[in-house]
Amino acid sequence: MEKKLHFAIKVSLSLTLSYMIPMAMGWNQASTAAMVVMLIASAGGVSDSLTKGTLRVIGTIIGAILGMLLIGLFPQERMFYLIAMSLLVSIITYLYYAYQGDSTVFMLMSVMIMMMFINGPDEAFLYGVDRTYATLLGILIYTFVGLFLWPVKEQKDKINDAPKGRMFIWLDPEYLKATLQLFVIFWVSVAFWIYFNPPAGFAVVMLATLLGMITTFSPIKPSILVILFTIGFFFATISYIFILPHLVYGWQLALFIFAYTFIAFYFIKEKLNIFFLIGLFMLGIDNTMNYNFAVFLTTLLTFYMFLVILMIFYNFPFSSRPEHLFTLMKERFFTHSKSIELLESQKELSWFEELRLRYHKEHLKISTQKMQLWSSKIDTKYFMIDKELLEKFAKTCKAYLEGKTSLKNCYNSMEGIEWGNLNMNRF
Repeated sequence: MEKKLHFAIKVSLSLTLSYMIPMAMGWNQASTAAMVVMLIASAGGVSDSLTKGTLRVIGTIIGAILGMLLIGLFPQERMFYLIAMSLLVSIITYLYYAYQGDSTVFMLMSVMIMMMFINGPDEAFLYGVDRTYATLLGILIYTFVGLFLWPVKEQKDKINDAPKGRMFIWLDPEYLKATLQLFVIFWVSVAFWIYFNPPAGFAVVMLATLLGMITTFSPIKPSILVILFTIGFFFATISYIFILPHLVYGWQLALFIFAYTFIAFYFIKEKLNIFFLIGLFMLGIDNTMNYNFAVFLTTLLTFYMFLVILMIFYNFPFSSRPEHLFTLMKERFFTHSKSIELLESQKELSWFEELRLRYHKEHLKISTQKMQLWSSKIDTKYFMIDKELLEKFAKTCKAYLEGKTSLKNCYNSMEGIEWGNLNMNRF
């Protein structure tokens, strides 16, 4: 609990400073730096370092340059521009999933590429420079607060959280599926933006893509997202009507932002807190507040519409149900383990067989980790599965990965589990 408290305080302070500093400097759209802090904190974990901050800065600059290049190449061709953007964002999305360290650097690349287009090609350069500065400010604030306030020491045998010699896991089926799913989400959001022209404009596409990136193939049920959105928007509505109009001094606004963020990151689980905190960004906090409840409600409706997009793609085109993914991981576990034992039984291996052995070992580890995650999310009462037997099987597989038991024991631990119930209901 102490670790969570420290993290909530650090994020709340970072996000508050990300609002207050741009407002004190008279910058437009002060929420940009704060949104970056929210995304990093929701997806990046509690540890931080100067190396991570530097990589995030580099990723932001690369994303801004790529975004500018796309606008330069297709200034009057919106459809060609969007096709090129979707392909580029898809490549970066795959790297985001495949990277085994702090993958927020790839998320920030995607943020900047899409952010360049929010106002269209008109004055894109000036807008892009402003947004790049604001994004870099958010990264620097988050980095330095993390370094000086309850710093978390990183392990010496890791570089940027990724194990040595294994920075990326390539050809993982779930990473490929998630990338394709994000590609579809992007284009459905684009269609929604073009045909319905919501008040947020292209920002709806950016938010749907970024939030989809965080939640795709994660154990988050759509119903939970709806509940958290609703609670967050309830808090935002109360704040919009009864609190913000009565704030006079800067310290009062800072205290309000800090409290709102603290609630999100202390009382709500990791990766779910972002859906509560989005309500804060609906308020349009700026030096000069413009209160229009009709616009507020329209923005609220827009957010619910884009939430519907995420809910539709929870099980389409690929299922994210825990029982389905657990069964897939089980099958892959035995496929990889058999291949490893077969290859290791040979006296000499060719370079291609060595490559295959490394591939199977990497994916055996990842399949085991995913199997443990999804086994804990299965509704064992609904599927009439013994929870203790399921957990025992997952632990035995982990023990095999660590070399503490045999593959035969993994097969034996499957006895007594009603696998047919999962197989019938997993699609």
